[in-house]
Amino acid sequence: MAFPATSRKDLVQASRRNELIVETGRQIQKDFGEFGLEIHFTGSAQLFYEELFEQMKDHVAYLISDKLDRFMHFLYRIDINENDIKLYESQMPNKEYDHVLTELIIHRELKKVITRDYFRQQANKDHEQGELEG
Repeated sequence: MAFPATSRKDLVQASRRNELIVETGRQIQKDFGEFGLEIHFTGSAQLFYEELFEQMKDHVAYLISDKLDRFMHFLYRIDINENDIKLYESQMPNKEYDHVLTELIIHRELKKVITRDYFRQQANKDHEQGELEG
């Protein structure tokens, strides 16, 4: 079984799939919401980045400056580690830290959605194969 591609380039390309974009927006709302951080998303795949990025970046900047322990817990919760941050910092050397982290969070959330979708499709294929054999 091959896993879905999850490099930064692959994630950017995959973000074009509308249903995954909308699901990612909802995942971002859910994860930020669990930390009392409100994110507004209309559900429009075309406006996804414009709608979410600045809201997320503002929350990230606030947490970094005022609630670092809470932010570290948030990163842990969505499965971002120090190596991920260093990689994105090296790939985006001219961007502010909160911009880099926001981009990383979006890509991590998208990766989560893509992986979940991949395994859902595999389960459906296995189920369909079982019905054909049965």
